[in-house]
Amino acid sequence: MGWLKDLKLNRHLGQWAFTLQRITGVLLAIYLIPHILLNSAALIGGDKYYNDITARVQKFHILEIAIVVGVAFHLFNGLRIILIDFFELSRYQKRLLWGAGFFTFLMFLYALVVYIPKILG
Repeated sequence: MGWLKDLKLNRHLGQWAFTLQRITGVLLAIYLIPHILLNSAALIGGDKYYNDITARVQKFHILEIAIVVGVAFHLFNGLRIILIDFFELSRYQKRLLWGAGFFTFLMFLYALVVYIPKILG
């Protein structure tokens, strides 16, 4: 719980990005388990079983939007961290963070464009 204490003490965007990077990493790792199990359902029960499970799961479009946003944030913030660490761009941390946020927001808008028609019917 040291990261929670750090978040309370350091209220700057970098600390929030660090915390969100960890949270999205853990959530994506947890998501990976049912994702692999679902996709291996065809091996277990055949095509009909896979299609039945997929039809049930595809009703949760809000969660799909959350997954897209989580992956996008984790990706773009990870690229930001790589740029800062390996290319000595620490002077541009704030700009890179806003850039990561901007591209994450673009992916969020793209996910909305794709999934809103599916949500509305």
